[in-house]
Amino acid sequence: MDVFDALRAAGALVLVLGIILGLAWLLRRYGGSIGLRAGAAASDLRILEWKTVDVRRKLAVIRWDGREHLLMIGPAGDCLIAQREAVEAAVTTPATMTATTRTAGEETKP
Repeated sequence: MDVFDALRAAGALVLVLGIILGLAWLLRRYGGSIGLRAGAAASDLRILEWKTVDVRRKLAVIRWDGREHLLMIGPAGDCLIAQREAVEAAVTTPATMTATTRTAGEETKP
């Protein structure tokens, strides 16, 4: 084996490793948008809602393990404000919305 064959083998090795690393980078960069996540396990942790209190603090409602937690998140630290059993969201159809919503001046009829 002469020098030319060794350089050709080293070049092929660099090319194959570059392709593998490039595919791994593409998977990490764009894999989440097509439903693929490298290294992420299925979790029941969900962030349901964020509200900004002021410039530095936020309220977050987080669902985890069948419970909802209200957290105050800020630079001084995080604080658990309240927690409760998770409430499943009711499916609202237009028929139930019109039957249950009223304007402020409307009276209920018996």
